[in-house]
Amino acid sequence: MTATIIDLAACREVDLTSLLTGPLRRARLVTLEAGRTETLSAADREHTLFVVEGGGTVRAGTTTVDLVADTAVTLPLGGTMTVAAGTGPLRYFHADLDVPSAGTR
Repeated sequence: MTATIIDLAACREVDLTSLLTGPLRRARLVTLEAGRTETLSAADREHTLFVVEGGGTVRAGTTTVDLVADTAVTLPLGGTMTVAAGTGPLRYFHADLDVPSAGTR
């Protein structure tokens, strides 16, 4: 086995199912422009994101938390969260993780 190098800055998104046998399904480098949002749903897979630069907020249910560089957020199965950029761009790494038992819940 050899390592695979992927330039996420160039391709922005990669399907990991052909590279890995574990639960990671997709990796993305996302840039939300000021004031933009993205909603993530964990109906059939879990999500994790890591803020690379910028600031904003994440809202899950009635809880809203500030996002700054070096902040990590996880979304377990069954949850929903909305990520929002602040007054400037928000850049984060996002990964989807497969949950084998999700279809049996």
